[in-house]
Amino acid sequence: MPLLAPLLAPLLAPLLSLAAQAGAPDLAAYQAALDAYVDARSTVDYAGLEASKALEPVVASFATATEPTAAADKAAFWINAYNALTLDLISDSWPLGSIRDLDGGDPWNKRKFTVAGRQVTLNDIEHKILRPMGDARVHAAVNCASRGCPPLPTRAFTGAGLEAQLDAASRTWAATNGAVVDRAGKQVQLSMIFDWYGEDFLGRADQPVPGLKGKQAAAIDFLADHASADLAHFLRSGDYSVSWAPYDWRVNQR
Repeated sequence: MPLLAPLLAPLLAPLLSLAAQAGAPDLAAYQAALDAYVDARSTVDYAGLEASKALEPVVASFATATEPTAAADKAAFWINAYNALTLDLISDSWPLGSIRDLDGGDPWNKRKFTVAGRQVTLNDIEHKILRPMGDARVHAAVNCASRGCPPLPTRAFTGAGLEAQLDAASRTWAATNGAVVDRAGKQVQLSMIFDWYGEDFLGRADQPVPGLKGKQAAAIDFLADHASADLAHFLRSGDYSVSWAPYDWRVNQR
């Protein structure tokens, strides 16, 4: 048998690798789809994604995957599931102008998916699984296939990289559509996400902003925590008027 070991090792290695990954979603296929059909601006080639069927093995792998038990792994699992399922939903329905064109305007509650052997909706994932974990940065990580959403992360999330990835997603959101900032006109329009899910941000606000309170103060504090130094200084000054930006539901197509 020792003489056969060197010969068998190359043959057994792929089988052992597959066994180690049993029960895990196919993140390699998911990353390949992101690399091929999502650009640096986080806009998506849905026509190409639909034609390639690149997400079919990803969705199938999430259906039979085993949900992780460790907190970071679990969060990464469900963020990836939400984003992959949403991408697949839009590409399967392509072309369309908005995700709200589907299911009478409410695909988040009406469309069901199989993940880890159970039936869930997108709202189940976001509101019953991810939000109760208590990390407001998750709102920067999940993407509803709309231009008003925080930019779609272009890397699959992992438990080991979760902290850095959530911070990176939050910084990207702060630098893009987390708010429309007009410094000359002293106006800031905040993403409606900070209004809809304001309680998630209220719990983490740690620096008061002059003249602001409640959801708007919490939103500014979150954005300033993740903004460039120059933008953070302006936001923390409070020397501007604040309102809510209209949400752009147009699909985030390339």
